[in-house]
Amino acid sequence: MDLPNEVLVYIFKYLPKSDRKSASETCQAWYYAANSYNFLKNKTVILYKTDLNDDASPLQTFENSNIIYESYIFSEVEISNKLNDFWEKNGENIKSLTLHNCDIREKVFIDMLQKCTNLEILKIENCKDLFMSGCLLEGKSEGLLTNSLKKLKCLSLSGNQYLTDALFSRFVKTAPDLEEINLSGCSLQFHLGLVKRFYPSGTNIFDNPSESVLTFYFVQQFLAFRAKNIKRLLFSNTLIDGSALKLLSETEHLRLQYLQVHSCDQLTNVGISSLSAYQLHLKVLDIGLCTRVTDQSLVYICKNLTNLESLNIQRCRAVTDLGIAELQKLKKLKQLNISQCELITKEGIEKGICSQENAILEELDINSLNLDQHGLTMISEKLPNLRVLDVSYCFNAVTDTSIQVIFKNQLLLHTLRLSRSDKVSDGGLTGMGKVRTEGQEESPVMSNFENSIANNRIHLGSRAEEEIVRDAKRKREVMHMCEQLSMDVYSGFSLASIRGLKELNISDCNRVTDVSLTYAFSLKELVNLNLSRCQQITHEGIKHLVKNCPSIEHINLTDCYNLQDDAIIEIVKGLQRLQNLELRGCNQLTDKTLEGIMTHCKKLKFLDVLGCWNMSPELACSLGVLPTLHTVLFSKPGPYITDKVKNRSPPSLSFPALMRKLRIH
Repeated sequence: MDLPNEVLVYIFKYLPKSDRKSASETCQAWYYAANSYNFLKNKTVILYKTDLNDDASPLQTFENSNIIYESYIFSEVEISNKLNDFWEKNGENIKSLTLHNCDIREKVFIDMLQKCTNLEILKIENCKDLFMSGCLLEGKSEGLLTNSLKKLKCLSLSGNQYLTDALFSRFVKTAPDLEEINLSGCSLQFHLGLVKRFYPSGTNIFDNPSESVLTFYFVQQFLAFRAKNIKRLLFSNTLIDGSALKLLSETEHLRLQYLQVHSCDQLTNVGISSLSAYQLHLKVLDIGLCTRVTDQSLVYICKNLTNLESLNIQRCRAVTDLGIAELQKLKKLKQLNISQCELITKEGIEKGICSQENAILEELDINSLNLDQHGLTMISEKLPNLRVLDVSYCFNAVTDTSIQVIFKNQLLLHTLRLSRSDKVSDGGLTGMGKVRTEGQEESPVMSNFENSIANNRIHLGSRAEEEIVRDAKRKREVMHMCEQLSMDVYSGFSLASIRGLKELNISDCNRVTDVSLTYAFSLKELVNLNLSRCQQITHEGIKHLVKNCPSIEHINLTDCYNLQDDAIIEIVKGLQRLQNLELRGCNQLTDKTLEGIMTHCKKLKFLDVLGCWNMSPELACSLGVLPTLHTVLFSKPGPYITDKVKNRSPPSLSFPALMRKLRIH
């Protein structure tokens, strides 16, 4: 019996995005259910590095589709007048349009926007050619867009170095309901001398905006004029300083909810003080990589901005425990990034976010902090509702003991990053590190180092030998315990406990072996996995990984030297949803891997085989025929040198039109 569409839509609400996409390929009824408006409003069509002007343009699919998509991203493509039919048919349905690093002419841009009459979000990022002449939207062109941008809420012109006051004015004048403006990475000028030069006393700046520079003075005057509507501002990677932020914060009627000033080196406590005194409605504040921010800034923020839900102070290196302790005052905080703040210790965190059990905080980034394992254990016990946790590069904090506490308490995690956790081994990931079989006693590890001393022999590199023997013995013990106790019976705290995990990064954890992949990786919803530089994994572990984690779409196996062709064949056969595959530096792989990819990968978009010297460049080039593949990274051929003799010349390559997809290094 066929289920009604309403019932299918209700069921699909409980499926992850990837599962819903796969379900849509089953039959027509499921396709329409998976593309119900409930899901479509959150879907985006991404057209990246593809030829939109030929007869087989992917846009034809959307022109003829009965499904209406409201959001489009064009990235690194050429947009010409050959696409007029697409804009004619679909333009009025598009609410969000992004052009990133696109090749587009002014006339084509005007014609395109005229057809998009219901735009709410417009992002024109890094499209320098479009702004270079300074004539965009000049004269009649500006009037033509009055109807197109009347509903616009968000305007992003980030990364456009040729943006001027005049160009900015032409965009914002035709968008009366703007709520968000993004000028990140633009050449905003703050010097008062420039203002006096281009806007002499008595000049009406809105009648005569400068066609030479983009000044903060003009932008601030516009914000003052539209203050009641503006809610979100982004000025990252600009020269905004304390005085400019103070002027902005004190703008009458301005009630910001979102402010991003990431990587603004000139920003000082003066600006933060004014911001926290006047913009009391802020919910999101990003001042990461602002090196002049100190504890005093955090005191101001935590005292006044009590509505904050997200705070980023990444690499604000002057912040210490004194400032972090103030975070206890932010009762609504859901997202916190305090990574790379070298002066923060366990004591500050204990007085701040861990002063009591915190059920509100959901995302925490503490990578590169100077913590020990007791500090991480405290964090895990005090923050039970974390969804995202990044403890990468916390060398002393992440151990087999502390991660088992994470596996015990953070059962709601969907993202876990443990990069460069040298002390993590199979015992921690499987939960078998503390288990002994009945009647056995734990015996000390006997190493070659100790034996060599007993025999009065001296071994060069003896510490390395000792560590290798310890790791080998530990691996055998954990494997033996795993074989005796199935994970269903054993109630230890292993990675498998976090059943909803979607992203896992354990790169540079070189003590992780096939034992973990076999017994700890039973994660049905895992989508993104980074195993780069986990050099002990082999085909045996990959075989179990593919079987137990079928939803993987992105896998990074960079510098996993022990992987051979059979392991990659296992991956491309078993992971039907695979989109990104990174094999850089896996120097045992051969053309057999490329042949397997060509045969089995139906959805692959990105492939990195740099440093795989046994692969043929010609065969790597031929992968361009895969319809979904947009980027292949591979190495130049030769010269081939053995015994200090160049024995043959590199093979000649014939590069077809498909080479626009490929990058040779």
